[in-house]
Amino acid sequence: MFNFTMTNNLTMKKLIYIIMCTAVLFMSQSCSKESPFSGEEATMGQVITSNLILEFINEDLQSRAGTDVNLADFTVAFCKNSDETPYVEYKYNEMPEVVSLPAGMYRVKAYYGKEVDADWESPYYYGITDPVTVTAKKITTIEKPIKCKLQNVKVTVEYNEELKQLMSADSKVDVNMVASAVLTFTKDETRSGFLKAEGTTMIANFTGTVNGQQAQTDKKYSDVKPGTHYHILFVYKAAGVTGDGTIDPTGGIKVNAQVTVTDINDGTNLEGGGDDEYLEDDRNKGGEDEPDVPDTPDVPNPPAAAGPAIDGGKIALSDGDASGTLIPVTVTSGMECVIKITSATGFTQFTADIVSPNLSPEELASVGLSGHLDLCYPGEYADALEGLGLLQGGSYLGAKSADFSLTGFLPMLAIFGPGQHSFVLTVGDESGTTVKTLTLKFE
Repeated sequence: MFNFTMTNNLTMKKLIYIIMCTAVLFMSQSCSKESPFSGEEATMGQVITSNLILEFINEDLQSRAGTDVNLADFTVAFCKNSDETPYVEYKYNEMPEVVSLPAGMYRVKAYYGKEVDADWESPYYYGITDPVTVTAKKITTIEKPIKCKLQNVKVTVEYNEELKQLMSADSKVDVNMVASAVLTFTKDETRSGFLKAEGTTMIANFTGTVNGQQAQTDKKYSDVKPGTHYHILFVYKAAGVTGDGTIDPTGGIKVNAQVTVTDINDGTNLEGGGDDEYLEDDRNKGGEDEPDVPDTPDVPNPPAAAGPAIDGGKIALSDGDASGTLIPVTVTSGMECVIKITSATGFTQFTADIVSPNLSPEELASVGLSGHLDLCYPGEYADALEGLGLLQGGSYLGAKSADFSLTGFLPMLAIFGPGQHSFVLTVGDESGTTVKTLTLKFE
């Protein structure tokens, strides 16, 4: 823990000032019967700031230029009673030796930065004193230091060297705690992100091309607290190798995530908790979240992760994407078309891709849509999606159920006359990913 206090010169300066103030006050009382406070000053008290000390932990004093937290940049605010607006505030290094305040109860707040949903290199520190009573015509001192703690969540994302060499330039990790505020960590991003600790769940999604194959990893971290640093390392896991030494093409590509969590305010590493393995700073070892379990003939392999359930009810759905065998559903007058999707743990991915000979990018743009709809991160398309009934509540990120309704979309499709239009639904949670295709046929 780094405990920052005033320099010796500044302390001595303030000490001398206190002695001088005391001497002047003593002389005034000895030489005159009048009070040293007169007129408006009779309702004022004074706070000596010599022992107003700020304490905070800067996790990385030797970090990159521009990211250090400087004590001089803290703001000290004197707030009367429960008022949010300060009576007066100063930069810590510009604070006067004596602060004059109307008599009353005060809290002294100290802060650095500001609270935002998500931004780069933007720590927000905050601390507050116990109530301080300022009495008219008296001098008050603040005895205890103000302990300023990090209020947001720090996130650093890295990729081990093997993965870096194999991943495409457009591969990325999207991290968020608030659906509308996402930080995107690209291949070469070295900055740390800071997220507002809204709720206790953080999502980190890796998407990209690795060794020529599409790869996706969705990670959900629970019980996330303000003042913690999540250092997430994504690592490459190769496809399986068969007995003759050749690569098994069915093994696919997997990108795993390892995480180290540090409580910055306490200066300690946390152990256990969350959904991923908590590791020491062992950045290039291994690629698996859990150790391999040797094959045991008597113990069957666990079933594959099911992923969210996509249920069309009476509406038939095809397994997989639109490249497989499709089951067309004939659209009738007044038909309702609602697909119900559920997840036990909450959606980490929810996209709909439109495959249609008629719905060109220009046609879709005319109604505020695109051919690829992301219902977890809708962005600029949120209003249009909600207007058509395809989305409710602004985002499905973290939701455990959703009704994907195309009922309001059917009249638009009917304009094109006879033909087929497919909607590929890809929905994921921490247990896996499910892909289903709805194909609508107009006669």
